[in-house]
Amino acid sequence: MDDAFHRRKIAKIEALADDIEASAEIGHDTENQLSNNLITITLAFVALLAASVSTSDVLTTIDRGQEILMMSSITIFTVSIFVGLANYYLNMLYHQKIMKINRAKARKAARADSKDDLTSLKPTAISAYAEKTAKRNNILIGIQILLLVVGLVLCVAFIGTMLFHTARMK
Repeated sequence: MDDAFHRRKIAKIEALADDIEASAEIGHDTENQLSNNLITITLAFVALLAASVSTSDVLTTIDRGQEILMMSSITIFTVSIFVGLANYYLNMLYHQKIMKINRAKARKAARADSKDDLTSLKPTAISAYAEKTAKRNNILIGIQILLLVVGLVLCVAFIGTMLFHTARMK
């Protein structure tokens, strides 16, 4: 009875570990998609700003405040893009680290000569890595969202001044 309980307990722990790993993988995919979408949206607004000032005489008609709004918005959007790219890079390093750990364990399993050698190989504790990575991802995506919001506010303010202030000057 004790041995049967121990086997069921081990099986349950392994199943839960598999669930944790699957959840972490889905979470990472979602975070990557969100970060990618934030980068795309940010690039779209940078293009919108560039298009708004690319017409013939816009740069000569905007005042100093509008220049500051435009450059602040573009700068904040650029920082947002770099934060997103840094997040991608850190995620890539995380996945490579887990892959190296699993590859090393697979090599050890292939070289195992006894049951004890195989038993000593435990599954990778992804949950410890995933927890740290998820926290970092959440912080970086939060920063990216905040920068996007601030950049959008500045962008809308610039476009508003273009529509109302600059239009009256002509």
